[in-house]
Amino acid sequence: MRKSVSALIGMSVAVALVATACSDTATTAPSLQRSTAGPSSLLGINLGGTVNTLTSLLVAPVTRSTPLQSDVSWTFTAGPGGAVSSNSNVGLTIVVPYGALSSTETITVTALAGAPVAYRFEPHLVFSKKVSLTQNLNGTSVGLLGLVALNGAHFTGDVLDVNADGLVSVDETVPALLTLLTHKATFNVGHFSGWILASGDADDGGAW
Repeated sequence: MRKSVSALIGMSVAVALVATACSDTATTAPSLQRSTAGPSSLLGINLGGTVNTLTSLLVAPVTRSTPLQSDVSWTFTAGPGGAVSSNSNVGLTIVVPYGALSSTETITVTALAGAPVAYRFEPHLVFSKKVSLTQNLNGTSVGLLGLVALNGAHFTGDVLDVNADGLVSVDETVPALLTLLTHKATFNVGHFSGWILASGDADDGGAW
């Protein structure tokens, strides 16, 4: 009888230990919360390299040493497979990556007459992947060793809105990468219309 009681007690302890062990290994999966906050940005200042969409901003355009006497236009075709187009006369190279477009488009690029390094792209397209614009800085206001902050800046309309101080009104800026070895600047855009290369040496008071 004593052995039977001892055996029963032993079985109860074993069951309790098994139950405790099972409860220790069963963990509750952490709940996942999706953030609804957009990328951090501040008017006129890039935070973490993000694109700034602005109501209105005045920027100082990079200028050509010899202004274009008239518009310079050319066309190229880009499709789902991508495309590359260059014009050595104005120093611009456009790279449309694979998958940026879902259909084939004939794109017209116009380097605008005047001193600012400014381009109009038609038709107005939105890309699934960023398109890169690379500007050769030879013959521009950016010196060979000039470590100036550069940005791509979007302007609306077909012509530049330039004030009396030579500043251009834009509504979006993206950071540009200056490569000293090749003396070129590259910035990436998500859509086509009007883009200029701008320097960060404008005075405050509506300009950066």
